[in-house]
Amino acid sequence: MSFLGKAGGAPDWKSILASQEFGLILANLTAWLAILLLDPQHNFASLDSARLLLREGVLLGIYAIGAAIVIVAGGIDLSVGSVIAFSGVICAMLLQRLGGESLAAHQALPLWVIAAAILLTLAAGLLIGLFHTLLIQKLDLPPFITTLGTLAGLRSLAKVLSNDEKIAANNDAFRALYTIWWVPALIFLLIAIGAAVLMRRTAAGRHLYALGGNEEAARLSGLSIGRLKAKAYALAALLSAVAGILYAARQGQGDAESAVGYELGAIAAAVVGGCNLRGGEGTITGTILGVTFLTIVVNGIANVIKVDSTQWEGLVMGIVLILAVAVNRLRGDT
Repeated sequence: MSFLGKAGGAPDWKSILASQEFGLILANLTAWLAILLLDPQHNFASLDSARLLLREGVLLGIYAIGAAIVIVAGGIDLSVGSVIAFSGVICAMLLQRLGGESLAAHQALPLWVIAAAILLTLAAGLLIGLFHTLLIQKLDLPPFITTLGTLAGLRSLAKVLSNDEKIAANNDAFRALYTIWWVPALIFLLIAIGAAVLMRRTAAGRHLYALGGNEEAARLSGLSIGRLKAKAYALAALLSAVAGILYAARQGQGDAESAVGYELGAIAAAVVGGCNLRGGEGTITGTILGVTFLTIVVNGIANVIKVDSTQWEGLVMGIVLILAVAVNRLRGDT
């Protein structure tokens, strides 16, 4: 959406105030202020709290962008959490295999070992996305069923490969991918800019919107439906693999039991950000604002509810998702 007026390039304030992005900015500010006021210690305004929000938001944002691209293209990906866990296990296993005694002795790993483990893990993520496309396009399976199957299958495969044990990856050079705060922030920034450019400034992005808006019309227009779906699902799985690597760096291990339910957070962030589950609508900017809103709300629960706050996260996430879908439906009907 362009906010420039007709005369002299002046901003069109009516368009700005009516935009979904502006509404999301207000929602973020309102949620932050509400949590700040409800917290007796007012810790939500501290520097430590801001750093925590940044770290959590960056990780959610990476795989939420992938989920948003799939939703815009008219699909859905329920395998996000399992891809994250699987990728973390694969990356840790590769580090152990390539690093050998250096990793076991907590010695510095050569950069080529870390780079090779990361690249091979990303390649595995791409293959998962292409596998989704194969099942959806060639076997005509619904995306819901396809990714629901890999949600269960990939986590089980990760358990088999790891013998249902946590795979150590406690190496300072590898963990620097997360422990140095600006590294994941920079990765997220590059991904966000690249995704925004892809979706708004390239023919491929416009074709993904067309695919999500009306697949049959896109087919009749001569678009390659299979290639477009491959791009969407491959990107989503690739970004989930990136998140899996960062989570492994954060924890210092690959854990097949990690990232349970993360697909709900990814879908919720995309929908809160304005993505229509019917496809064809949504922006990367809106998704990032949706990520910010969820990060504030979910992390703010611990500041407001001091005892067993994690038990409330799923309930809050579900309510936010339902409300976001309802609001989007109402906006579409008006």
